[in-house]
Amino acid sequence: MKVVNLKQAILQAWKERWSDYQWAINIKKNCPKGASWDYLNLAEALLEQAMIGPSPNPLILSYLKYAISSQMVSYSSVLTAISKVCFFFLFGMLIVTKYLLDLS
Repeated sequence: MKVVNLKQAILQAWKERWSDYQWAINIKKNCPKGASWDYLNLAEALLEQAMIGPSPNPLILSYLKYAISSQMVSYSSVLTAISKVCFFFLFGMLIVTKYLLDLS
């Protein structure tokens, strides 16, 4: 696996149903050496991919849990990613609500 994009790597792991341990080994092996996972926005990429669909993806969330427990990502980067995801969700809901109110 050659990682061109972090999100593509996450998607490949999900499609192939890698375990969290297998995911961590492959992601570390194929991503740039010496780069901080916080700098690469790993927590944000995982959360974004996990939130696609009608409910959160448990497999991708297990990757995030493993990244936290193995200290690949910091708590602060996870909290920042959560706040971004929540902001965009709420902003999207406001736009939908405004659109629906304009229809009436």
